[in-house]
Amino acid sequence: MKKEGVIYLIVTLLVILLSFIILRHTDLGNNAELSKAIQVILIIYLTRVAYGCALYIQKQYKEKKLSYGIIMNLGLFIFIIINILRMINLLIVNWHVMNIIDIYNNTIESFSFFAMLTLPCIVILSIYGIITNIVLIKKEGFAPRHLLGIIIAVLALIGLLGSQTIYLYTYKLLVGKDQMVIKKLIDIVVNVTLTYFYTLILASLYCNLRAAKHVPKYDKDFVIILGCRIRKDGSLTPLLKGRVDKAIEFANDQYKNSKKKIIYVPSGGKGTDECIAEAKAIEKYLIEKGIAKDRIIVEDKSTSTEENMKFSKEKIFKVKKNPNITVATTNYHVFRSLVIANNHGLKCEGIGSKTIWYYYTNALIREFVVNFFQERRKHIALILLMNISAVILVVIGYHFNLINLYLGN
Repeated sequence: MKKEGVIYLIVTLLVILLSFIILRHTDLGNNAELSKAIQVILIIYLTRVAYGCALYIQKQYKEKKLSYGIIMNLGLFIFIIINILRMINLLIVNWHVMNIIDIYNNTIESFSFFAMLTLPCIVILSIYGIITNIVLIKKEGFAPRHLLGIIIAVLALIGLLGSQTIYLYTYKLLVGKDQMVIKKLIDIVVNVTLTYFYTLILASLYCNLRAAKHVPKYDKDFVIILGCRIRKDGSLTPLLKGRVDKAIEFANDQYKNSKKKIIYVPSGGKGTDECIAEAKAIEKYLIEKGIAKDRIIVEDKSTSTEENMKFSKEKIFKVKKNPNITVATTNYHVFRSLVIANNHGLKCEGIGSKTIWYYYTNALIREFVVNFFQERRKHIALILLMNISAVILVVIGYHFNLINLYLGN
């Protein structure tokens, strides 16, 4: 068993032991004492889960095995930490009058609390997304893909306003215990779903920013340059030129720091509306910049990022079996590129070139949507599982009259 696994096992055993000690020294017949003990145990258990998420994230980054699991674990980590702080506050404020109903209602309200807490952040991001996409359309012209940021931002705002509208409408329409339970079920399903998406958005934003800002070690044998659309005359667009220049900049910095030369692997096939393969256009630009042709390995068959990694790996492994690799792409695309590289068995680091501010936001939103749909089955399954669990919790509360005080009856 690896060191991380041993530590996690020890932490788990300590949580179980600590929980047993707390219950052993609690008067189980005293409702207030029992309630405080349960709350403390819940805080300890959630801390252990948060530690597990942090350990997973740290391990993935350390081993250069980036995956969408990082985003999911980070989202869960954010949600748990906020709720641990909330639970500690509840424990302190209600120390002398703590009861099971308080714990139950605090658990039920955790999703609506998180949704409300992140509301300002989501509103600001949504408005900023709409503004930058309007600027993008004015600067670059209209294209369906340029509307993506506006669509997602509007959907986020509708989710916020819709959840509040549903809450107010059902509050006035549904009265009495049985009907208020229906209201609570609707309310919790909406807030669970919103919470899931909000944590996903915040975690995705962090992962993309971190990947773009990362500076790889100066020990690389190869730099894969991911291609993108070129001009009709075969010259590089500013976006692609930025990627190539970033690769050259890193190669120069590496040589200054470690005296190690790097081999360039331009990757990209020929599109239907392109006169030459993207990789060939990159190769030409590299040679113009003074890079020797024997330091360039061209991969000109790929038509997607998946194929970029697959075909580049085949080219690289013919030269060296255990290479150190970095991937050069645009800043918003670094994280997803490294995830795809990991899926193809490439342990890479990434470097990201800058892009125009108004284009960056739309591209980042597009990356989020792509990431979500690539893992859609897992996301849908998790959303359903969370909602089913929340609904069961409400039903249990209704059956055992734990929800009465919360409903004001």
